[in-house]
Amino acid sequence: MDTRQAESELALIKQMMLDSRRIIADNGWHYIFWGVVVTITLTANYIMALQNVPMKNAGLMWFITMISAAIIDGIVGRRESRKRRVSTFAGKLLSSLWLASGISMFMLGFIGTISGAYNPVYICSLISIVLGVAYFTSGSIQQIKWLKMLSFGWWAGSVFTFLFPSVHTLLIFAIMMFCFQIIPGVILYKKWKNSNLDLEM
Repeated sequence: MDTRQAESELALIKQMMLDSRRIIADNGWHYIFWGVVVTITLTANYIMALQNVPMKNAGLMWFITMISAAIIDGIVGRRESRKRRVSTFAGKLLSSLWLASGISMFMLGFIGTISGAYNPVYICSLISIVLGVAYFTSGSIQQIKWLKMLSFGWWAGSVFTFLFPSVHTLLIFAIMMFCFQIIPGVILYKKWKNSNLDLEM
């Protein structure tokens, strides 16, 4: 490796760090949106399960809700990207991370259960693992330690629901969504709003 290549790679690393600092002020909208949608659907699914509603009805509800939410998220995401003046490398990494995570969770939630690969009671446990990886990586990219640490909450919840599977897993996962997704989203939104106010002053 010559000096010029080393300097180029160092410059790229420095740029990535600067980019990640710029996107720390994530508006948190996606966290709140998906957190609310999934929490409501989980609660509805939990009530349906307690009332012995056929599982295929719950599956249909999830499919319609997730597809609709993905379309809305895609529309909002495009509008947000158009408003941004600069597209950072770290921002692209985050988009790729959450897109890949979303596809993985969709496959675990629908393809895995339709194929009969595992008992549906473990869906939340498996998705918790994916969310743990996503939060750990997202927090690292954005250099937000508390966001990174949330991954351990997702993994702990996954271990618990793997060891003690029951219909109540749905309620536990809903509580996890509220604590580890919606509340962090609100915190990010407040930080983003405050940073915008500082720029306007």
